[in-house]
Amino acid sequence: MIRDLADPAVGDMLDRHGRYWRNGQPEPEPWVPAAIFPPADGDARPLFQMNAAAPMADTADPHILEPPAPLDRSAFRDQIERGFDANGLLDGDYFRVIGTGTASEVFVGCTIQVRAGTHWAENCFTDFRQLDDYNVRDTVWYQRVLENTRCAVDSVEADRYPFSAAAFRGPVDMAEAMMGGRAMCEAAVDDPEGLKHLLARITDIIIEVGLAHGELLPSCAGGWFNSYRIWTPGRTMTFTLDGACLFSPAHYEDLFLPFDQRLCEAFETPFVHLHASARQHFAAWTEIPSLGLQCVIDQAFLPEGRNQPIGPQIPDLMDEFALIRQYKSLMLYGYWTQEWLRIVDERVPASGCAITGMTQNPDSLRQIYDRR
Repeated sequence: MIRDLADPAVGDMLDRHGRYWRNGQPEPEPWVPAAIFPPADGDARPLFQMNAAAPMADTADPHILEPPAPLDRSAFRDQIERGFDANGLLDGDYFRVIGTGTASEVFVGCTIQVRAGTHWAENCFTDFRQLDDYNVRDTVWYQRVLENTRCAVDSVEADRYPFSAAAFRGPVDMAEAMMGGRAMCEAAVDDPEGLKHLLARITDIIIEVGLAHGELLPSCAGGWFNSYRIWTPGRTMTFTLDGACLFSPAHYEDLFLPFDQRLCEAFETPFVHLHASARQHFAAWTEIPSLGLQCVIDQAFLPEGRNQPIGPQIPDLMDEFALIRQYKSLMLYGYWTQEWLRIVDERVPASGCAITGMTQNPDSLRQIYDRR
């Protein structure tokens, strides 16, 4: 077992993550963006990790999210050291990262409800200029998250542990959190300039918080870890664009894509969480040079023990995924079967692919993977 980043054996996994980020290419830039090279040596398989399928658990104590308490350094250090002693650094081919962020909608004024096994933001929209005079640095959320991050890094031997860069809702998702989906769609038609003004301020805030948080994190081998447990060769952050599924490509390109692009320009290795229901925008996001992509193939594992597909599934998406893989790496999350693994293995090059999610029998899929 590799306990932490101080183990020399971690170098091989960092190399694999580097090849993944470079779409399978063995060396850093410059490279031919549309060319995919197998590694000259080493492990050419996709990054891989599976969990046992289980229905979403309920929240035992539904509540409104409060700002985190000041970090107890001693308790934090003990928790981290015990966790890495017991479980090691890796979960499959992914790093067990340490997160010090919070639900990002709080940074634009939303209240967060924690219940039903998840959490969501309550709408807080008043008008398109409500963030004009707002300074996120004055909020207890910003101050507490940054102070706790400083304390967390200082409490342990930081070069031993993979601290994760912050995760955010992206511009379209922050606007939807503030306004609600219906009001956002109506604004896109009735007052697009007002919506763009709000999106600009949202993007400013995401960048400001993300950069400030990232400055506090230790680097590793010249790179940083993102919240999807990947090592990346640069300053990183992750964001979601779930609400993009509500818009046509032309509408999204006009209203939202410029803010995605500006957000990506502020970081060296940004990483986005997408859903298959937004596949009409895959080509536009693929054209953002530095952006890493993760796509969720939606499903629900029901209490009676069966999986319910939702929307397009792996066989429906392989043309789009193969096109993405001509230009960049791709992480896929879903409910996996042997057939799905076979389809992906046949259609996309392995070394720039990452596979994670759930399945009925993780050990059986791992055995198939290990035989590659």
